[in-house]
Amino acid sequence: MISQNKKSLHNFVYFLTYGICFIAIGLAGSALGPTLPSLAEHANVSLAQISFLFTATSFGYMIGSVGGGRLFDHLNGHRLMLIALLLMSLSFFLIPLTSTFNLLIAILFLLGLGQGVVDVGGNVNLLWVYKGAVGPYMNALHFCFGVGAFLSPIILHNLTNLGGGLIKWAFWVLAILTLPGMFGLGLLPS
Repeated sequence: MISQNKKSLHNFVYFLTYGICFIAIGLAGSALGPTLPSLAEHANVSLAQISFLFTATSFGYMIGSVGGGRLFDHLNGHRLMLIALLLMSLSFFLIPLTSTFNLLIAILFLLGLGQGVVDVGGNVNLLWVYKGAVGPYMNALHFCFGVGAFLSPIILHNLTNLGGGLIKWAFWVLAILTLPGMFGLGLLPS
């Protein structure tokens, strides 16, 4: 009985860590839309030009998903996810500091790359933890993504208003919100 309770707690801690990581992916996935006009003004480009950031992020996500899938077969899964979250956090930190359009495209590509790696890693690692009983946990994991996607525009709007229209504090808070996932991945064995 005690052994079963320990195993349940062990599995819950893994799920909680992956869930927090997926909240971070959701935060990142919904961050660009509400800040697009501010980013266009900051980079001194038109709204049509700044929309290329969506393409850069999506391309990075695709490369991160494909490349991450191959890397998880050969590398420590938690370490790889931790590096990807660090890349996301660094991207969030740099976005409001960058006024060069081409550099902004590169940073958003890296943000997407990190998202793709964390997405694949969370799914794969969850399968390894729960095996045949993964169904409800997989659904809950993707619900966590939805929670992050729901909260991101709210966080960005409120923090931008508090910051007097400056988006830097909003992005920096998103950078900080990736830290709990990194902490959990750093503590748990892969």
